Amino acid sequence: MNWKHWIGSVALVCGTWLTLTTLTEAAPYDIKKNDQTIIGFYDLETKQTIPYPSDVSPYAFLRAKSADQTLFLFQDDYFDESFQPYYLMNAKTGTSEEVKLPANLEYLRVLDQNHFVARGISDAFHVVERQGNEFVISDTLRDGRIPSVQWISPNRFSLIRDGIADWYDVKTDGTFEKVQTVEVNSFSPLTGDWILDVSKTAVIRNVETNQTYGLPNKRTDHFVRGAYETADGLYLQLTEDDETKDDNRSSSLYYLDKQTGQLKTLVDYSDGLAQEVLTDGRAVYRVNGQTTLLDFKEYLRQPVAIDDRTKADTAFLEKTVLTPDVQLMRIDGTTEPLALRDVTFTGDIDQENGVRIPTSQKRIYNTVYTVAYTAETGVVLKDTTRYQHKRYLTATLDQLKEVKEGVYTYRFDLGQADVPVNVFRKDGTRLNSAVSDDKGMLTIGLGTTGLLGQPISFEIGAENTFDQKKTVQRTIAGYEAPRVTQSTNTNFKTFTYRLESKNDGGTYTVYHGKEKITAVPATKKTEVTIPYTDQLAEYRIVRSGSYVSKSLALKDSVMLYSTLNNPLNDEQTTIDGVLDADASYGKLYIDGKYTAYIDRKKTRIFAIPTKPLKAGQIVKLVARKGMQLQVSEQRVVAAGNPTLKSYTTTLSPTSTAWKVKATKGKTIVVTINQKRYTKIATGKTQTMTFPKQKRGTRVTVHAESIKLRKSKIFTLIVK
Repeated sequence: MNWKHWIGSVALVCGTWLTLTTLTEAAPYDIKKNDQTIIGFYDLETKQTIPYPSDVSPYAFLRAKSADQTLFLFQDDYFDESFQPYYLMNAKTGTSEEVKLPANLEYLRVLDQNHFVARGISDAFHVVERQGNEFVISDTLRDGRIPSVQWISPNRFSLIRDGIADWYDVKTDGTFEKVQTVEVNSFSPLTGDWILDVSKTAVIRNVETNQTYGLPNKRTDHFVRGAYETADGLYLQLTEDDETKDDNRSSSLYYLDKQTGQLKTLVDYSDGLAQEVLTDGRAVYRVNGQTTLLDFKEYLRQPVAIDDRTKADTAFLEKTVLTPDVQLMRIDGTTEPLALRDVTFTGDIDQENGVRIPTSQKRIYNTVYTVAYTAETGVVLKDTTRYQHKRYLTATLDQLKEVKEGVYTYRFDLGQADVPVNVFRKDGTRLNSAVSDDKGMLTIGLGTTGLLGQPISFEIGAENTFDQKKTVQRTIAGYEAPRVTQSTNTNFKTFTYRLESKNDGGTYTVYHGKEKITAVPATKKTEVTIPYTDQLAEYRIVRSGSYVSKSLALKDSVMLYSTLNNPLNDEQTTIDGVLDADASYGKLYIDGKYTAYIDRKKTRIFAIPTKPLKAGQIVKLVARKGMQLQVSEQRVVAAGNPTLKSYTTTLSPTSTAWKVKATKGKTIVVTINQKRYTKIATGKTQTMTFPKQKRGTRVTVHAESIKLRKSKIFTLIVK
């Protein structure tokens, strides 16, 4: 028996059972409400509303209904808990009958005007039939598994639990009859022997042959919206949640060829299908309060989508006339071109004198329009087309004269509205992007710290929105950080810094903490001199002016430990001094003439032999460590007369010595009869010796320098 045609009705008249009749021609009825108030029964076929019975509360609760949705069982428990009568209503006639039903039952199905199926306590299921003026239980079925109930057809249901579904029929004599047992964990009934087995991945299954047919896309989260079986195949419609659709749902329609077993997808993920497919093949559309009932042949011819085939080429220069090619697609796969008069356009498009892209300057982000078609069922089909609104590029960067190093926001007239500008570094890294406003003004922030002297590229426009794209370069302007090419420590009196830069501009200022020491204009080659200080760690040179200031700390910028021993006089035969421990080398100059090279790797303390110097000559030591110079400079002075002190006061004929003390390094001279006896002074008391002399001989002693400068002369007569 093909149960898809059972929408049974059984009547008991004068205690005699009538045969089961089919109601396949009956149209289903919707309960029509105004907010919470029931106002009638809406006939989906005639689109007429049968008024709700006036003698029944319009707030009654629906407890059960017939499979064909023509009989409804309501209970009025709104006002009085002690009196809650049941009413059996006929939607076709709008009549009601108060019926006395057994209490404490959950009513599951209205079979006809004389029979109900109900669930009682202890998992008992009952057939309740009319006997005279009241209803009594005529048969009871017990299932201790606490099963779930699912209706297969008008008078067939399933009790399912723990992977076992027992199928039962309600016979015409008001009794239960077990039909079969199906091993399944979870399923949705389709028609007759067909179910959708959702125990795992959803499959179509015939419970008689146990043959299964897999669904595309391995769907698991869905619910059945109806099925219709023909002699050759089975139509199946599923619905699932879909956030991409306007009403957050999408439906799919499949066809299973029973002869070949091939499953074909007719429509996939659509929001244009009917809300419900009845087992007799009719489809129900419910759209914005409008309900439409169609037979299946009509249903397959319904539009399900539209396609604006203009998408194939959607880059247009301004003022281009569009000729959209919109095609209607039906459920059965056939197509039909749509005339533009049958569709509506919304979005970034002009419809005066033909369909055109905007002729005025529009925002480039709004390049989209939607075509909409409304079917007779009320379903609105839409298709959105995005296109590139191409314009002629006239924008220029002429108003941006300079880009400075640092973080700045620039605002200038680009000369054209809605033009994208992308800025890139030399290595291709994008610095920022912006779009000019409706007046053509561009505001863009650029961070160019560290990019001094480098080119950056401004890409103006875009090939997908303009007829061309321009690239213009700007070189980052600004100050170089103070760069010392030479620092000089002169005699521990001044520090002089030679600063070099590629460009003039700005001011070099030397600070000690916050105190300004000196300032000079910054040129390509600049010298800054400051007084000697032993606090260089707290000093810095700052270049400031029209651009971001740059600073250089002066810590460790000079050497402090290279010097000449002093004083230098015209009688020295060596030039003595010491090099800084970090120095690379030193050079000696006498009156500017290079004299000697001192290798720090070999010595630090030095004594360079030299010819006697002349008073007034300049001796300079220049020590170097990279760019650091240390200058120790002295002027040669005339040496003073040597000194000599005599400790001998008398000489006798036996005397052969004279005790004296003279300036170290000088020559001590004893003269006797024009004969000279000499010795180099040690700077300590020492004895000058000579031969014995006769009484009356005159003996003198003095000290003299290399320049023959003489000390005081002491004279003694031998007595």
